[in-house]
Amino acid sequence: MYLPISRFFIYPLFFLGGLLIYAQDISLIPTVDTLQKLDIQWFKENRSQNNGVVYLEDSTKIKLIQQINQFRKDIKKKDSPYVLTILYDKSSGEYRGGGVFFYNLRISPWKVYDETGKLKIYKNENQDYPFTYTQVIDKIKKDYHVDLEKEFGKRQFIDLVRGWNKDDPYDYPKYMVSYSLDNMALKNYLPDPRVKEAPESYNYGYNPPQRFIFINGRSGKIELDMTTDKYYAAQEYYKNKIQREKITENSPSKLPNY
Repeated sequence: MYLPISRFFIYPLFFLGGLLIYAQDISLIPTVDTLQKLDIQWFKENRSQNNGVVYLEDSTKIKLIQQINQFRKDIKKKDSPYVLTILYDKSSGEYRGGGVFFYNLRISPWKVYDETGKLKIYKNENQDYPFTYTQVIDKIKKDYHVDLEKEFGKRQFIDLVRGWNKDDPYDYPKYMVSYSLDNMALKNYLPDPRVKEAPESYNYGYNPPQRFIFINGRSGKIELDMTTDKYYAAQEYYKNKIQREKITENSPSKLPNY
């Protein structure tokens, strides 16, 4: 059973559902009425100008993207790390789904509907992370005095990603927070000696010194905290460190139990 698109309202607040239980500035999250069809003529005219970027009166930025089977709008409020992605039918302009992102982390279920309004794709990464992204925001704010919501655009680099290779028995859900150092921290910066050079193919351009904080997505435990300018090497060190620890903790005759 499904609701036809003409009756289906979706707002980011509903996307997020029970996630909004910790400190979070929901005013930074864009909203949209999915009953309102996309004006295809407007889309095509504006997509051909200013690299497909439109700004509203309140400085909300809308990036217009034409994909193979659909039109897409990425909507972001000024100075906000949240992006609302909305998909539309290329022929009718009807709503076809979407989701909400926080930096590079998809925080809402990703939903895609077919032309009849039937849900055909549903992906919810949150179910693998009992320690939610809002708890990560609070933890980083409390322990490191860095506000992931409010410092977007104020640092040279800041990001939050998560991942889990389910085919690797020694891997588990984790977050990686990374941000460039402020002027005071730069004065005292010393490269972490634990991190060696990354493979040559990874070394392109200049990476500013950053703090990398790896957080267990189940327990909220900080698994690794280091500062280095070697972005890929930091991730490689984390992967190898965790594997070494888990292999040591567990009998070779059985898989790790997290």
